[in-house]
Order: sequence, then C-alpha cells, then structure tokens
Amino acid sequence: MSTAVLIVDRIKACLNVTSGPATFIQELKTLTSSVTASLQVKLNLSLLEGINDDMEFCGKLAKEESVIVLPGVALGLKNWLRITFATEPSSLEDGLGRINAFCLRHAKKD
Repeated sequence: MSTAVLIVDRIKACLNVTSGPATFIQELKTLTSSVTASLQVKLNLSLLEGINDDMEFCGKLAKEESVIVLPGVALGLKNWLRITFATEPSSLEDGLGRINAFCLRHAKKD
C-alpha cells in the first residue's frame, strides 16, 4: 500500500468521513500525483450553525484554529474543501484534529 493511500485512510478516520447524514464531511475525492497530494471533502453544512458556505467555513477555520484549507468554490466545487497533505504526519493529524474540534464547536444544537 502506498504512503498516499495510508495517509488518505488516516484522514478518513480522523474526519469520520461517511456517506451518512450525521457527519460533517460526507464525501471524499483523492487527487494524488508525483507533484501534489491532496483530497477534496464535501461539507454537510446543514449540521453547522452560522456557516453558510465553504468560504465562510475556511475563513472561520483559519481565524479560530489557524488551519488553512482551500475553499472548493475556488476550484468550481461549491461547499467542498481541498486539503493538501504534503506535511509531516504529526502536523497533518494536528490539523485534522483542529478541523474536527471546529466542526464540533459549530455543530447545530438539537
């Protein structure tokens, strides 16, 4: 199994990626090559309070958690995020943990 596949599997586990309606991240697309290693994840905005689109998600995430991800709208994919994982695994896990914490903090209350 390649390193990129192992990293993507770890990202899926950290972000709890499923196709179910109860998760913040519902879908994942992997883009890997010899030049770049990234993935795109689809946001489930219906579960987040006060976040209306991917741009707002990215802006608040950067301000609150110091994590920078590319809003999908920049690539023509509204309400998706692009996460690049060309970093040390420990830094990647820290960033993913911060994304999770951000989503939990902004989760809609029942």
